[in-house]
Amino acid sequence: MIYLTSAFSQHLAADELPSAVRTALGKPLRRAAPLTQLALLGALANLPAERRHLPTALLWQSTHGPRQETQAMLDELYAGGGEPMPFEFLATQPVLAAVQIQPFLPGLRSAMHFPLDTAGLANWSLLLALAGNWLAEGRYAQVLCAHLDSTADGAVGHWLALAGTRLETARACLLPTTANVPAAVPDTPDFPALVANWLNQPTAARLHLQSPDSPRLAVEFATL
Repeated sequence: MIYLTSAFSQHLAADELPSAVRTALGKPLRRAAPLTQLALLGALANLPAERRHLPTALLWQSTHGPRQETQAMLDELYAGGGEPMPFEFLATQPVLAAVQIQPFLPGLRSAMHFPLDTAGLANWSLLLALAGNWLAEGRYAQVLCAHLDSTADGAVGHWLALAGTRLETARACLLPTTANVPAAVPDTPDFPALVANWLNQPTAARLHLQSPDSPRLAVEFATL
């Protein structure tokens, strides 16, 4: 069985992100893209120190992706500033965020980025299905699923942390369910916030998620 250990959301103004990282680490994370900083903050918030060495996978989706980083690099090229610095190019490759995260999350074994093409829509069903399969196979002890977006206006991170064993922090279990669930909640970026609200103010013992893009990957959350 798969267990939900954390449902977490974070909203930061653009100028708050570096200071939040500095507070979490005790030092700045130099030359790290905003998405990388946001991913690190969420990973540390979801995993206590004693679990950060365990085999971990990170699955994250993003609507905006590294647009800011890519635009900054293009602006420099068009301005005749010569070739971009290596760290500027690496910032445009979202999957490489794991490289800078791993020193603080030594158990991180795998990271995958899933770009989205429509604002307001997500694919949590896909992330949770993949995480569930990996945990059931025993490939990882825990999987972090996230939706991360960084724009000029600020940064937003939504997280679900899953484990393959029942921990003291487990709040619910996840079960695959049949398609066409009438009471399913929409698959939107802020789904973890809905989960957190459901856990804190349960109006029903179960919560269903179903994405129109992946109706066969419907998921049922059941309180413990």
